Amino acid sequence: MRYPTSQTDPMIEALDADHLHHLAFDNSLLANIISNVSTDKIISANLAACKLLGYSKKELLTLQMKDIFVFSYSNFKQLLKKRERAGHAIGNLTILRKDGGELPCQITSVIFTGDHHIKKAITTLVDRSESIRIQKNIDDRKQKQVTADTIIAKSKADDNLIRLDELEHQLDQEINAKEQIQTSAQLQQIFFEKEWEEEIKLKEVQIADAIVEGKELERSDLGKELHDNINQLLAASRLYLDIARFSKVNNEMYLGRSSEYLITAIEEIRILTRKMVHDGIKHLGLCDAIHKLSQDIMEVYPLKIDCSMDIEIHRQLNARFNLNVFRIVQEQLNNIVKHASASMVKVDLSKEKEAIVLTISDNGVGFDSSKKWDGIGIENIKSRAASFDGYADFISQPGQGCTLKVRFAAQDVNG
Repeated sequence: MRYPTSQTDPMIEALDADHLHHLAFDNSLLANIISNVSTDKIISANLAACKLLGYSKKELLTLQMKDIFVFSYSNFKQLLKKRERAGHAIGNLTILRKDGGELPCQITSVIFTGDHHIKKAITTLVDRSESIRIQKNIDDRKQKQVTADTIIAKSKADDNLIRLDELEHQLDQEINAKEQIQTSAQLQQIFFEKEWEEEIKLKEVQIADAIVEGKELERSDLGKELHDNINQLLAASRLYLDIARFSKVNNEMYLGRSSEYLITAIEEIRILTRKMVHDGIKHLGLCDAIHKLSQDIMEVYPLKIDCSMDIEIHRQLNARFNLNVFRIVQEQLNNIVKHASASMVKVDLSKEKEAIVLTISDNGVGFDSSKKWDGIGIENIKSRAASFDGYADFISQPGQGCTLKVRFAAQDVNG
């Protein structure tokens, strides 16, 4: 029997889309909570969120977002300010379970406009306790290895002293047996030759250990960056794709959000890859490496970069310091490309009396440097400067560009 065909009822179609939307949300492997931005009240939570927090859905709907976070250090409020400013935010916070237990989590929170133009936020919680435990085990193993290496080195030093004493006694006997044919100068030469050979062997072992430790540390840093940052960006992108697949309402908006997170993840991977490749500094020299980085950026972005550097500085400084300065330049140029909307940049590296000074200035939109900024790029630069007892100062005002000045004591960075 054939029934007359008719167009699908729009209301039924919207209800089906809304049902699929909630089905995708409830069954997501990621713990997700939807809240009202203005009241902070929790209005929806999926099964993964209930399991992570130890609440039932009914219990969670009686709480506000601030009730499930430990924010004594203002991290929660900073995350909210960043989300309000950019529309989305990522940070590390500690959540408070129903049983009173505290759990470190990676938090991704995104604002969107729901029905009746009400601002809502979808917040994703990812448990970081296992990754922290693994990192602590790695740190403990490294500390034990350092202790063991110290004991072995001391033992070798004691053995060397014993062997040197034995050698001196043996040589004294040979001098007496051969009627003191060898002079004291010859004895001293043999002594120092033996000592030099032992020292060379010890240095070779230390260099080999340092190379292995450096590679392990680099792998650890790469793993943490992939897990704690890029993995979360990809997870957020996938969540929006899942919502877009099952919903016909605001489909283009969800796809756009997913695309934004994918683009950010690709940029982070590009930066991470560029950070891993630093042999150019060793072979080209610090100044040439900065020139090449500037040329690469100018080929892609409408930006004029003028470099003024003292090439003699590279020969006077150690390799670790050169790499650290290159990373600071790389980080600030990336900040300028992303946020400054600048057309001109000047990079200056010079030696002033007893100090090495790096200055990077741009003619971009600037910002109020008197306010506290919690950007990762700024903190990375300050941390790198401090690692060599240096100081990084950002001088800027809205509409007046920005100048970064980093100052290092020359005696602390000599090659």
